Amino acid sequence: MKTINQSTSSTISGQTNYQINTKLWGNLDINISVAEAYPGLSPESLFSVALRVNKKRQFLFVSKLIAKHLAVHPALALGTGTLLASLLMEEVGLEGYPDTLSLVKMIESGTADRHVSFEALQFKKAMPEKTVFIGMAETATGLGHSVFQHFEEAAYIHTTREEIIGITPSFVFEEEHSHATSHKVYAPSGMLEEAKTIVLIDDEISTGNTLLNLVCALDDQFPGKNYASLSILDWRNESQKEKLEEMASGRGISLKVLSLMAGQFDLLHSSAPEEPELVSLDGTVFKLPDVELPGRKLAVGSKTGQQYISYTGRFGITSKQQDEIAEWAQEAVRLARGTSDKALVIGIGENMYLPLRFALALEGSPLVQTTTRSPIFASQTTGYPIKEKASFALPDAEGVSQFIYNLNELDIDRIYLLAESVIDKSEWQPLIAYLEKKAPVEWISLTTTKRSEEIE
Repeated sequence: MKTINQSTSSTISGQTNYQINTKLWGNLDINISVAEAYPGLSPESLFSVALRVNKKRQFLFVSKLIAKHLAVHPALALGTGTLLASLLMEEVGLEGYPDTLSLVKMIESGTADRHVSFEALQFKKAMPEKTVFIGMAETATGLGHSVFQHFEEAAYIHTTREEIIGITPSFVFEEEHSHATSHKVYAPSGMLEEAKTIVLIDDEISTGNTLLNLVCALDDQFPGKNYASLSILDWRNESQKEKLEEMASGRGISLKVLSLMAGQFDLLHSSAPEEPELVSLDGTVFKLPDVELPGRKLAVGSKTGQQYISYTGRFGITSKQQDEIAEWAQEAVRLARGTSDKALVIGIGENMYLPLRFALALEGSPLVQTTTRSPIFASQTTGYPIKEKASFALPDAEGVSQFIYNLNELDIDRIYLLAESVIDKSEWQPLIAYLEKKAPVEWISLTTTKRSEEIE
């Protein structure tokens, strides 16, 4: 049985007193206390709680904004990045985005306005010193990029779990509780060395251990930087905050931690749920990609042959390159076949930001969702966020498990499946066969197969 009990009070000047108790059958009993929140934002608009099928950590906060486990309108995901960017601007003495109220109303109501999003995308500032933004794979690659999009004279890169052939990671660090723990960063020469400030973006800080590991790994390799952390949620308790402060003090570095909502949780009980064995998708439709987008394909590839373009940020992207993405999105939508009033755009794994921009360029009321490595317990229980799920082997990736959630809940009339590259077409068929049961599928590859288009 699942029960949720909560009492609320209004948010005033960032201070609030919001208590949530969530019990999920016999598997979870957790108390959540919210102490600070961005004015106008409630917990209900930001997250819900679900069970993870993972013995390292048996629960997770399911974001309602980042387009990972739940489908959202791209304006909501991109607007969340704008709010965090505005927080950072104000922290460093810049003028923040002038119309955050419209963004807050949009996020709180869940009613998206693409015109609000288009206007916000035009707002950009330069940081006081040379800055690199780093987004955390896999859930915050899009969020990190959505923050970076508001900064000039900067650079962005996201961490990755993928094994790249022929180049050595700039650094590696661990995320102990994750389903896939090792993060790698493949930064171009000079990016991290020349940065004065490094901004780290994640959707959530739960204990602060991942942030601590990341800052330590960076400081070991690239000493003398200033740091800022941006997240939607920050759940560190006082001892966890002290641990991070002691690390920063001991290393002689500056570390600012900013979030849209902060508090802490008291985990009374948790255990991994038992669920019926999930059969991996195995259907087939013998479909070929409908569109292969022309673009600047990178010369590097994964050990399984996957190909990449620079716009994702996996290998670094500058503010100047970022300015090209709006035109890229418009051209991608023009080349895509078919029209839709209720499209679902699906990204694969770490590829989150480009699906957001593709969806924003569509007409109608599009949604965006990304497949994930994270196994979450599904139940039709009223009020529980994850209703149903499908499992499949990530194509061209040596059997890495992927999940996608709640597609049966969506009112959609077309699906745009955005793949970074397509190597073995047969490995994509089970996912496409599953999606075609929901709506007609437009399969788009962000890279072509022409070797002559590779660049160094």
